[in-house]
Amino acid sequence: MFKTMKKLIAGTVLLAISTLSYAESEVSYSANLGFMSDYMYRGIHQSSSSAMGGFDIEYGSFYLGTWFADLQEGGWEGSGDDSHRGFEYDVYAGFGFDLTDSISASLGYTIYRYTDKGANAFDDDYDEVNLGLGFAISDDASIAIDYAVGENTATDQSETDYDVLTISVDYMGMYALFGTWGVQEDDASKGEVDADWMEFGYSRTVGDFDLSGAFVLSEKELASGSDGDEDGDFSRFIMSISTGF
Repeated sequence: MFKTMKKLIAGTVLLAISTLSYAESEVSYSANLGFMSDYMYRGIHQSSSSAMGGFDIEYGSFYLGTWFADLQEGGWEGSGDDSHRGFEYDVYAGFGFDLTDSISASLGYTIYRYTDKGANAFDDDYDEVNLGLGFAISDDASIAIDYAVGENTATDQSETDYDVLTISVDYMGMYALFGTWGVQEDDASKGEVDADWMEFGYSRTVGDFDLSGAFVLSEKELASGSDGDEDGDFSRFIMSISTGF
């Protein structure tokens, strides 16, 4: 399925390039820096705290960007000599467009990489196709549906398919999100994950800074993915601050 999605995005991008009027487009740049009290992604705890940042380029409907996060010691399973430290760096590209005045869509590709490699690596390589739909209910409320299908390549070069679906509702900075792993790729014998998580949060801008807080609740399968000592559902309250320029 992942290889089929790669062919789909390649064909769609070529079609968009052939039809886009570049004369009406301008290149824009942006960057961001921030800090998270805990780094959690898709219900999985990544690090006890993390500095983060990124850089983005937009040209018409197309976007290209990178994002990095500092992975602190003890953020993954293990401690002492077995703990892991390094950086995660992601690269993504794609394009977004409006289907109607209130419905938008996006199609992209993302790679996730880690500087810590070897037998005790923090994590392995991930490559995925991203699909998104956004619905503007009003000026203050919106719904977003995002689906990712990808492939995890371990340090021994073994490959595992995965997919993730998230549905979120936002109202004036408050949001609720439900996410699930294993919509189609959920064969436990092949290492594929089948588990859910939920998030409830609020964000607002104060001066030049974006402040946010969120409560995350993950099922045991996601909690034990980052900490083998976890024997039940995992919950965490997270705060973050960031600024863009």
